[in-house]
Amino acid sequence: MYPLIIGLLLFAGTLAQNQPAHQTPAQPTDTQQAATEPPTKVGNETCLTCHDIGADFSHTPHAKQECEACHGPGSVHADTGGEDKSVSFKAHPPKWANQQCMACHGDEPEVSDFFKAAHGRNGLACTSCHEIHPPDVRFGLLKAKEVSLCIGCHQTARADFLKPFHHPVLEGAMKCSDCHSPHEENLRPMMRRAAGSAQACVSCHSDKRGPFVFEHVPVRVNNCESCHRPHGAINERLLRRNEVHMLCLECHSLTPNVLTAQPPAFHDIRSPRFRECTTCHRQIHGSNADPVFLK
Repeated sequence: MYPLIIGLLLFAGTLAQNQPAHQTPAQPTDTQQAATEPPTKVGNETCLTCHDIGADFSHTPHAKQECEACHGPGSVHADTGGEDKSVSFKAHPPKWANQQCMACHGDEPEVSDFFKAAHGRNGLACTSCHEIHPPDVRFGLLKAKEVSLCIGCHQTARADFLKPFHHPVLEGAMKCSDCHSPHEENLRPMMRRAAGSAQACVSCHSDKRGPFVFEHVPVRVNNCESCHRPHGAINERLLRRNEVHMLCLECHSLTPNVLTAQPPAFHDIRSPRFRECTTCHRQIHGSNADPVFLK
């Protein structure tokens, strides 16, 4: 009997030793507590105690806005000593950042269709090109000169601008935005004029504007890119072909006086004497005096 009692007492003692001691629940740290509370606004003065951009920011168009107008309430960010990154544009997808910008800029005509335009549809953030509080505001809040930003992504255009004949964009005589709008959706994506690239071209090449009494169909219907490259080319006048008659033959049939689905060539272009079409057809973009563009 006694051995049984002693055994039970020893077993009970062993169980007692193995039981975990009673612990007081851990109290949340200040950081954890702050992170669980809805953020509230703290004002610019609180922001500027850590962020030293105040002097530069005061000279920008955005200075009339509070920091939290764009970044959102900053109490959690401040209370956690900056550990909470919810006020940082980099912590969110581009669409979130763009919506912050559009809250003010969404009513501006050039910007209102940004989400429909190619840049917006492809997830480009406003901050990819624009600096919110830059030290230098000469370039419209752009992070760099316009052409540098554009060709940073559009490498094909950069290569074209290095060809022997090109629009003087890299030289600084033109800007990409003279023809393209980075924010708008038009009939031809990113063109500044809704009617297409021809309207962008004739804004400078006004002698080709028209309308003409006698229109050259490729120019009026297919626009200037039927014959010309828009950025640069290895051929003079940015032509797509190195010989003018080869351009003409893309529409006109090779043999003379043959009524085919193509407009006939009334000269035998196989003969060298008829190789320079524009020697006679000088008004090839359109004419008010001659149906075959002789004058």
